[in-house]
Amino acid sequence: MVTRRNPFGGLWKPTRDKTMTSNNQVIDLVSTQVTIHRGCNRAWLQNHPSMLKAGFVPHARYDIEYGDDSVVLRLNPEGKRKVSATDRGATLDLVNKKMNKYNLSNGINWVIADSVITIVGVE
Repeated sequence: MVTRRNPFGGLWKPTRDKTMTSNNQVIDLVSTQVTIHRGCNRAWLQNHPSMLKAGFVPHARYDIEYGDDSVVLRLNPEGKRKVSATDRGATLDLVNKKMNKYNLSNGINWVIADSVITIVGVE
């Protein structure tokens, strides 16, 4: 059995249906492309059913952690950031200089779990 690093801590372990599990049950893995805005990497996800199921609905508050190889969004009622409510629905939009340290040129994987979203570059 092959295991690899889990953004939530510990190791990923494939289950019978080949999805990955951790302390928080993974809901979905969504792939998007990076865009550039004013010289900064931009990662955004808009009104995706999996993010809504994970609790990232309009006006939900969350905290963001910039790790060595991933960005982690955790729902927190007292969080410093909130999910935008746009005409097209709930929007997560990360664009700042901190995002430039991640290699997102091959795309972005959004690992969506209950109350947590982990953003990693596609290798």
